[in-house]
Amino acid sequence: MEIKAEVKSIESIKDYFFVVPDYQREYVWQADIHVAQFFQDIIDEFNPNSGKQSNYFIGSTIIVKREDGAFDVVDGQQRLTTIVISLCAIRYSLQQLDMCDDDLRTVRDELLKVVRELLYKYDISSRKHTPRLSLQYAESKDYLNRLIGEKEFTDIKTPSIKKMMEAYSTISDFLKELKVNDDGILINFISYFLANVEMVIIKPDNLSSALKIFETINERGVGLNAMDLLKNLLFSHAKDDDFEPIKQTWKVMLKSIDESGEGDKPLRFLRYFLMARYHKGIIREDEIYKWMISDEGKANIKYKSDPVGFANELKSAATKYSIFIKATNGRDADNVYPSITGIGYLSKKTSRQHLVLLMALKDNIDNNIINQLARNIESLVFYYSINRILTKSYEEKFANWAVKLRAINTGEQLKSFLQDDFRKELSDQQTKFNSQFASKGQGDLNPLYRIKYILGKLENFIRIKVNFPVANYSFYQAQQLEHILPQTGENIPADRYTQPYDYPNTVYRLGNLTLLEAPINQSLNFSNDISTNQWFDVKKNAYLNSNILLTRTFSQIRIGEQTLFNGFASTKLKTFDEWNMDTVAERQEIMRNLIVEIWKLEL
Repeated sequence: MEIKAEVKSIESIKDYFFVVPDYQREYVWQADIHVAQFFQDIIDEFNPNSGKQSNYFIGSTIIVKREDGAFDVVDGQQRLTTIVISLCAIRYSLQQLDMCDDDLRTVRDELLKVVRELLYKYDISSRKHTPRLSLQYAESKDYLNRLIGEKEFTDIKTPSIKKMMEAYSTISDFLKELKVNDDGILINFISYFLANVEMVIIKPDNLSSALKIFETINERGVGLNAMDLLKNLLFSHAKDDDFEPIKQTWKVMLKSIDESGEGDKPLRFLRYFLMARYHKGIIREDEIYKWMISDEGKANIKYKSDPVGFANELKSAATKYSIFIKATNGRDADNVYPSITGIGYLSKKTSRQHLVLLMALKDNIDNNIINQLARNIESLVFYYSINRILTKSYEEKFANWAVKLRAINTGEQLKSFLQDDFRKELSDQQTKFNSQFASKGQGDLNPLYRIKYILGKLENFIRIKVNFPVANYSFYQAQQLEHILPQTGENIPADRYTQPYDYPNTVYRLGNLTLLEAPINQSLNFSNDISTNQWFDVKKNAYLNSNILLTRTFSQIRIGEQTLFNGFASTKLKTFDEWNMDTVAERQEIMRNLIVEIWKLEL
């Protein structure tokens, strides 16, 4: 059996033409889980402030050469398809950049050439494009070919195609966040994605060998990582009588990580654990083992003098890690740590930086202290998300804060930390939020579940203030996002919306969004003629049937003899007689005033 294995950057796929055969599984990656995590992991490794970037390994791909010179993909088709979809999204992002800087414009143009070459090869004689990746299974139809060729897809959308479309949208959102901060950061990230993201291309001599390799890799796993090496370190310094206790402790630790849904990423746990408890500053996964065996690592961890104790500490930390991950990923507020669920909604469920702060607290710390820290982290993460701050920009700050949180034992000590260290960062982000919020729109807060979470928090805040029962997060996720000024407006008055972009910009302003029950929303599908105020009168009448106060108060500011509600609504909310650019801006300001009361420093 002849096998060739080479490490290749994404830029190197221009040397291949890949074919996913019809016997392979269709594209099944879920955008908000697999695709978001794939891209988030890459962004986490990218350092926008560093001239020298570390490489990031994304896995292996097994291919077999065909008679026509292309390569059948035996394993890795989900990842490879996601890479090609990413390249299509990157191409569009580059095309949208309007750069003033001559040097950056040159880099953009060169990157576009590279990306196009990675997507297809143009044959001058036949005047045809040959895509670098072809999907032969029936469910794909020709969607990917048309995406690569920048052509509209009009055929029936199979489940597989819908997943590819959702993947493209998710990746585009990540790229937009990078662009909002700085065009140069987006350019640098794209360069990193092409040159520093690597995979192993395994080329057996035939399909039979390829399938055997695929089976072996999936049965036995591959090579040792820092987690395995740490285990070996503990055994190497343990007494014979300690072998079995360490072995059993290790199993329990791995079981906890697996129960969190991240059993395939034990290094992520180890990295966050070390940053939270022992390391000063950020440490990358490929730096972990080298640091552990350094003089600093040995002195801090003390695995040599007490391997059993350190194994037990890892076990306890893994238990907390699993609990925090489950709370982050929850659909409804966690019963013990509700604010951690909020952090998950605000940071797209894929971000894990907050765990560094939470895990820095001692294992036996009171839950009230954890919750107080979590509530303040949620407030900060809210402003980070709406201000479009990259996780990379605050990861180092969190790592430095973790050093101080390690020493906290009481609520008073946490209060001092929040006053001395946390307050200024939150205040700076609130100032930025206040100066920019008037122009914020739906695109600034996608994905949809984050927008619904924010609107749901506003609703629950109102309900708490007026002693009404609150709803759980899943209730708000089940409601429909209503654009009060309709997305498909007809007979748009030119005297009110004088510029071509005025109407769409107003439609997607946050002040134009609310939550609405599906039956009511569907009844308004034809309220699109905005030439008069009649469309809004129809909507206001329908909103009276909503149980969502944030929506109902468009039409009615008072509810019977509910004195507490009526008093709150008359000062904090407003009913409207007409709906246009000015009133959308007015409601956006009402929302801003509610937001600053919800997400604030809590001592």
